[in-house]
Amino acid sequence: MNSTIRPILFLFFVLLLTSCLEKEKPVLLGSSLVEKKLSMTSSKVDSLKVDIYLTSENEVSGELLAKALNAQGQEIGRSKQLLALQKDDAKLISFTFDSNLELEQVSKYMIDFRKE
Repeated sequence: MNSTIRPILFLFFVLLLTSCLEKEKPVLLGSSLVEKKLSMTSSKVDSLKVDIYLTSENEVSGELLAKALNAQGQEIGRSKQLLALQKDDAKLISFTFDSNLELEQVSKYMIDFRKE
């Protein structure tokens, strides 16, 4: 094998391995959503975007607030979406965070109703 190709292949392998080892960041529902009988059946985190699939037992509406939290539980970013679900309804909701969010500092995401 060519001696100049070895370091390149090694670097590629290391980058591939570290990208595969990146820990999935959990998405949690806050107590006010659980109290309204909303359930999250799936979630996906992709860079600055968080998608959740919500199902409802009852009719519910309001403004949702997604918070990006660091390891100490402190808010370091937020995104909002309006929610309107009928009884026995479901919807995929996407939250997009500001490009200034330092993704490596995010340890989890919390979704809840915005306080009035």
